[in-house]
Amino acid sequence: MNLKLIITLTALLAAPACFADWQSVGEGKTIGISGIAPIDKTRYLVVHDNKKPDQPRLSIITVGSKTASLASIAWCDKAKPPIDLEGLTAIPNHSGEYLVLESKGSVTRIKLSGKTCKVTHAAFNLPTQTEASNMEALALQCFGKNCLLAWAERGKNQQPAQLSFGVFDVKNNTLSAPANPPYPFHAPAPTADEARSISDMAIGQDGGLWVSAASDQGDDGPFQSAVYKIGQFQKDKGKGEWLYPFSNPEEHSKYDKVKIEALNFTADGQLILGTDDENQGAKVGVYPK
Repeated sequence: MNLKLIITLTALLAAPACFADWQSVGEGKTIGISGIAPIDKTRYLVVHDNKKPDQPRLSIITVGSKTASLASIAWCDKAKPPIDLEGLTAIPNHSGEYLVLESKGSVTRIKLSGKTCKVTHAAFNLPTQTEASNMEALALQCFGKNCLLAWAERGKNQQPAQLSFGVFDVKNNTLSAPANPPYPFHAPAPTADEARSISDMAIGQDGGLWVSAASDQGDDGPFQSAVYKIGQFQKDKGKGEWLYPFSNPEEHSKYDKVKIEALNFTADGQLILGTDDENQGAKVGVYPK
């Protein structure tokens, strides 16, 4: 084996994996995916960042081995629909229950039954919410009796994202104030204009904190995205700390021509990614960890 081949193979082995076999769920700006959470092994609830009353806020995506389909459902209880949904997370051990996040920091708890949803609790504002908020990520995970709800301001270009978390009381639907100031995170990529360091995030059952980053240079692109593991939630009984951010985030994949705004885990622990490609519609893809 010559030196050139050795170097090439080494580079390929060291490079992050890239999932390229995306499944389109349709075309058009109104079906872009801005949050995703599992319903069962093949179906996922997704949210859309639409603003007009007649545009969909929720859809159910069914993912097959080679194709995926999307079916929009009506917003809950025929109530006034939320504006600009940007985050979605399932509530562990509460089948069919979810939290949805508006970009300005309002969180609503809903329950899905078949193709019908209802609001089960009054909405609340996240503790770090301001008039200037532009939040794009929400993730909930439980560790024993402790359920942690994390959220993030997305950041822009050289301005880092700001990650916060607090203890969420599932029974009473209340959130404690963060014990720490927001953690800044600046994604190494994308580096194009209109880059957002956190476009979504997910917390694994092992406590691993995963995020997507994306750049959006207009409704027709070009788009770029990346996926990182940036920290670990783990209780330190001595210090009382929960989150241990990595000094160097672990890059796991990079993508051209898609804008990842949705990130979560499948039933078997793989990452599922959803895109909001504006005029180009939306796609989903499963990325093996």
